[in-house]
Amino acid sequence: MIRKTILAAAFVLLALSAFAQMSQQPGPEAKKLDYFVGTWAYEGAIGQGPWGAGGKFTSTITNDWLPGNFFLHTQSDFKMPTEVGGDGKSTSITGYDSQQNTYTRDEFNSHGDHISSKGTFTADTWTWSSSRNYGGTEVQIRTTVKQLSPTSYNLKVETSIDGTTWMPFMEGKATRK
Repeated sequence: MIRKTILAAAFVLLALSAFAQMSQQPGPEAKKLDYFVGTWAYEGAIGQGPWGAGGKFTSTITNDWLPGNFFLHTQSDFKMPTEVGGDGKSTSITGYDSQQNTYTRDEFNSHGDHISSKGTFTADTWTWSSSRNYGGTEVQIRTTVKQLSPTSYNLKVETSIDGTTWMPFMEGKATRK
């Protein structure tokens, strides 16, 4: 009798698990990330600031969906001035958190950084917010991505110490390859 009860409970759990997996589909918010799928070439400039003289910044960015199309996986190779960190690679995972009603992005790069960002999307513009500690100073970072066409977008990164006064860090344009 106990064996039949355990077997029946296991069958019910297995059926519920299979049903839950079949019924899970990415929501419309996750599907908006489809814009970024593919390979992009980014060219921009890092402005002069507390980080140094700045200079040219280039990157090749490749985005593809993880199985299930809930999370976007990004691989990036970038070149930038040595005083700002130098060349490197990064990987990130971007998705939509339906419980918090926000986009999330976690990036890990070859400079040893882990950057967690939260984002919104309105009309044609993505806005991402994060913060980092540089030498004991908490710096807020705002990244704005404006979709210009299906094959290009502008990207602007700004920094702030107080969350009110923003200083440009980097601006440029990405083009789909």
